[in-house]
Amino acid sequence: VDRWIEAHVTSIPPSAPFLEDAKGLLLIAGSDDPLLDRLLSLYRKQYPEVIVLRSRAGSSEGMLALRRGLCHIACVHLPHPDGGFSTDHVAEVFGPNVAAVTFANRRQGLLLPPGNPHRLSTLQEAVASDLRWVLREPGTGTRALFESELDRLGNDPAPILRNAMMVDTHLEASLAVYRGESDVGIGIEAVARLIGLDFLPLQEERFDFVIQQQTFFTGSVQNLLSLLGTPEFADLAAQLGGYDTTASGRIITS
Repeated sequence: VDRWIEAHVTSIPPSAPFLEDAKGLLLIAGSDDPLLDRLLSLYRKQYPEVIVLRSRAGSSEGMLALRRGLCHIACVHLPHPDGGFSTDHVAEVFGPNVAAVTFANRRQGLLLPPGNPHRLSTLQEAVASDLRWVLREPGTGTRALFESELDRLGNDPAPILRNAMMVDTHLEASLAVYRGESDVGIGIEAVARLIGLDFLPLQEERFDFVIQQQTFFTGSVQNLLSLLGTPEFADLAAQLGGYDTTASGRIITS
């Protein structure tokens, strides 16, 4: 797992641990998610004295940033080859000195033009068709999910990857499909709804906050975690759609 993370990371500098003494600062790195954007807006309103900085670097870079002491929270949704999400990787990379806290469950699937003009009903149909794909960059959980699903179906990803458009965020992927630059993509339901795309669900995944033991109880981190169980957070998720917040705030491993 360490080698996989290192191979997919390009922008994280060497270790510079300083977070235990960083007052009034919250650093978040990892996966892209619109509900997280809205949660951080709520957090800034309630705690305006805290500076919040966020990097949408993908799950693998978020994990590496956390390991090097460069962020308080890594946002992770990496599928494990043996099944499950995040915590399997967390245990292998960090051992027992971290906590994984459920942010939310969310639906990933195919992003399709309005009206689904290619009449797709399965991932296998999409792969077998001569379509233009838009995909997330290597190192993101969404890209890992796509490749694991192709492997499960017995498909070689190379032909798709050779010609696919690569983007950094779910919004960029959805806009590429909406504008007709791509015929199909993979992303989350919430962004498909925002853009007005058709959406074909593939899998529900758990999106986690991964936090090192030495910073877990800092005020900036605990204040963010406390918002996960609030009616305000549940309302934000319901407005977007495509999320299940039943387990939000639950500690999965520590």
